[in-house]
This record gives sequence, C-alpha cells and structure tokens, in this order.
Amino acid sequence: MPEFDGHTIERFYLAVGLRVREARTAARMTQAQLAEGLGLTRSSVANVEAGRQRTPLHVFAMIAEALDVDPSKLLPQDLATPEKPNLSNLREHLADVDESSRDFVQSALAPLIDDSDMEE
Repeated sequence: MPEFDGHTIERFYLAVGLRVREARTAARMTQAQLAEGLGLTRSSVANVEAGRQRTPLHVFAMIAEALDVDPSKLLPQDLATPEKPNLSNLREHLADVDESSRDFVQSALAPLIDDSDMEE
C-alpha cells in the first residue's frame, strides 16, 4: 500500500474541497443552503471546501447527493499525487490586499503550493 506524507494528504483534501466548491457553485447553491440541506453549519461547508475538514465518508456521499453529482467527480484523478490548486491568478487576487494579510495567505498556502506560484 502506498504511503502518503502530510503534504499529499493536505493536497488531497484541498483538491476535494475545490471540487465540492465548483460543484456547489455550478448547482447555484450557497454554502448556507448546502449546509442546511445536510444538517451542517455553513462554517463546516466552508472548512470542507477549504480542505481544512476531513470529511467522513457518509458526509461526503451526502454532499455528492445534495449537489447531484457522482461522488467520483469530487475526487482527484490520482489519489497518490492529487492535483495542486490552480493558483495562476493568486498574485492578482492579492494585489490589493494589505501586506499583513498577503503574508498570512502566502504562509497558509506555502505547504500546498510551489514557490513559483507566488513569484512575480
């Protein structure tokens, strides 16, 4: 069985969260609406989407059902090396953010991204 390091696991949950967010927005649902339908809090949905919350399998299945998507569509293609988030426009999003907030975002994302994603 393959072994997964901490960064691989973090990237896996981040990739799942990003796919949940994409499916939710495609379904034109807010986090609050999805949370209400699942019996969760909005912050729990936000944490799942951000990859901070490791979702139990039954909740994962409920999310897929609520979003009317096949659960496999919410999983990365390669479990051993999940894709990294597309951060090509991260600098653009952070351009108008104060330095302290920008530093916080960059340090929070550092384990999940390559340095080249943050370079100008």
